Amino acid sequence: MSEYHVGSFTVGYEEYWRRSQSSLDKAIESHQIVLDTNAILHLYRMNASARGEYLNVLEKVANRIWIPRQVADEFHRNRLSSVDVHIRALREKSSAVMDAANTLQSALRDFARLHSLAGGASAYVAPFNDSIGQIKRAVQSNVDEFDLSPERLISDDPILRRIAVIFDSRVGAGVPPERRQEVEQEAERRGKEKIPPGYKDVAKKGEEGYGDYFIWQEILDQAQATKKPILFVSTDVKEDWVRTQCGLTVGPRPELVEEMRRIAGVQYFHITLASFLARASGVLDVPVSQETIDQVKERSDAQRRLKKELNELTLQLAEISDQAVAVHRIAQEAEQREMMAVARLAAAEEASSKFDRSTPEWAQHSTEVDYFMDARKEAALRRHIAFEELAQLENRRTVTQDMLKLLQVRLRA
Repeated sequence: MSEYHVGSFTVGYEEYWRRSQSSLDKAIESHQIVLDTNAILHLYRMNASARGEYLNVLEKVANRIWIPRQVADEFHRNRLSSVDVHIRALREKSSAVMDAANTLQSALRDFARLHSLAGGASAYVAPFNDSIGQIKRAVQSNVDEFDLSPERLISDDPILRRIAVIFDSRVGAGVPPERRQEVEQEAERRGKEKIPPGYKDVAKKGEEGYGDYFIWQEILDQAQATKKPILFVSTDVKEDWVRTQCGLTVGPRPELVEEMRRIAGVQYFHITLASFLARASGVLDVPVSQETIDQVKERSDAQRRLKKELNELTLQLAEISDQAVAVHRIAQEAEQREMMAVARLAAAEEASSKFDRSTPEWAQHSTEVDYFMDARKEAALRRHIAFEELAQLENRRTVTQDMLKLLQVRLRA
């Protein structure tokens, strides 16, 4: 937190307010601009026109861009898969729209046939069919006109060629080898104590979730070395990067603003890619269409929906695991009861065999035989039901895990 001023009710709390547009414009105009991995990979999800505008903005600020080595590593690992997942998502959405459009057209035809008995309704239905046809053609055009593919990019990547020039000599060296263990330990500690950034990924991925903190540590080191204020551009709006209140994004987490000020003595801004492009258009005098901004916003909104689904599935998986533990305990208890009943049944049968059927002793042991036989059957039935329920839970677990993996792939893209 900022240093308090005696008597002031507002000074020292600036990080709890949303930055003014003028301060963001100044940051875009003069601060060092750090791009997150997702902000760069977004180039591979845009159509050619939007991509060109985004690259023009990056070229305009090229002399102030700085890329953490962790970002470069993540970019190269995910470049091709990002395109592949995007293409598959385009096709899936296109197929869903086509199916819905065909269903609506079929319903409209049924409506027209129904009302033709009373004079016809084709004149009313025709405009709907025309509009649906336009939607279908537009959706198919978006799929057909997307100009990237993993097969093409693996040997000839025009985006990589262009950003290689923009980012030339602007990539950090990364965390030195002699400090890696120290940074990993700090990432683990912050993950456990929920200190931003990156604790969300650490909680889900363990050591594989240290990436966000490595990026942050590199940014801190860079700011400390250059004494330049930082503008971090990202599509990530998770709670361990940004502060939200009442469903509204206020700005970067106050802890990050304070840590940057304490360690490097400079300001720290965090802005979404959509906001960066929207503001850059006016500040830098670089044309950026509303269509380009909308593409980025739609992608960000889709990412938020995916993250919500991911959290819900994670909770479901935890519930399934808890249920499986409880049912497994029931199955074990039933199995133990069955084994005990079998042992006592054998003892009762052996005891009854020593007496004549007409004796009271035989009758007593015969009653025990019937009791333990029923107990064995009941325990066997409970065990059978429990194992069937375990099998169902295992199927649910497998399906949920597969869905989680798919969502995680789509989130990484």
